[in-house]
Amino acid sequence: MSPQLYEFHLPLSPEELLKSGGVNQYVVQEILSIRNLPSQLRAFQAAFRAQGPLAMLEHFDTVYSILHGVPSFPGTPRYPG
Repeated sequence: MSPQLYEFHLPLSPEELLKSGGVNQYVVQEILSIRNLPSQLRAFQAAFRAQGPLAMLEHFDTVYSILHGVPSFPGTPRYPG
């Protein structure tokens, strides 16, 4: 059996990650509150140590929530774009 192939598309804006577009597409299910982030971040870190970058697939909402909540410096665009 051949391995399943995935296509990775970079969105033009972070909001595009909030829109469901089809099968085998990673979208944000929930933007986590600041209260829930510490425990979810610990879970992501443990998974990353065990699985490497593949942990991002399992913890997509955590990573997005962190990027979503990062403030920008004056004069610079918010995550990234």
